[in-house]
Amino acid sequence: MAFELSAMRKMYREDQYTHLMQVRGKSAIDKRELMDTLIKLPIRAKAICLVNLVTANRPNEMVRLKISDFDLKNKSVHVYLKKQKRWHTKRLTPEVIIAIEDYIREYNLKADDYFVGRVYKNERYESTVISEIGYCKALKRWTGGLTGYNFRKSQVVAMHAAGADLPTIAQQTGHKSLETLVQHYLTVSETTLDKYL
Repeated sequence: MAFELSAMRKMYREDQYTHLMQVRGKSAIDKRELMDTLIKLPIRAKAICLVNLVTANRPNEMVRLKISDFDLKNKSVHVYLKKQKRWHTKRLTPEVIIAIEDYIREYNLKADDYFVGRVYKNERYESTVISEIGYCKALKRWTGGLTGYNFRKSQVVAMHAAGADLPTIAQQTGHKSLETLVQHYLTVSETTLDKYL
């Protein structure tokens, strides 16, 4: 077994097989175009997607949010960062706050209800933590194939393009390491390259 594993690793290091090791992350989408698309979604999908985009939450953070975590008066939401095992406050925009208020009103949500929860075909809401896989499937269904990581990367890229420094971006996204933020989210875009060619 160890010999077979060693042989496979050696094979992957050969030039003809390097394409098998290529890793591509989720793409960033132009935030304005994405916002224009999300604004047209039904009330629940719109609120959830807009919160996911602006907060740059991970799926595990989204499914655990409760209505009580939102402080709409102070334009913020308190998010439990599972990966770092700590609470973190993220900012919300007026557009997102309106979408959240519409969602709360439409579904008669209470403070203890889960923000995402589950909605059945008859539009009956159930306050429960859905799985991250279920959440990702819902996002893909609502947006034509996008995931929370597309939202996360789009928010980081949009903030950076608007002139935000790395600590400011990390404050909104909840990144602990600026190095991780740069390595995984702030690759130079083709548009930026084209601008200087």
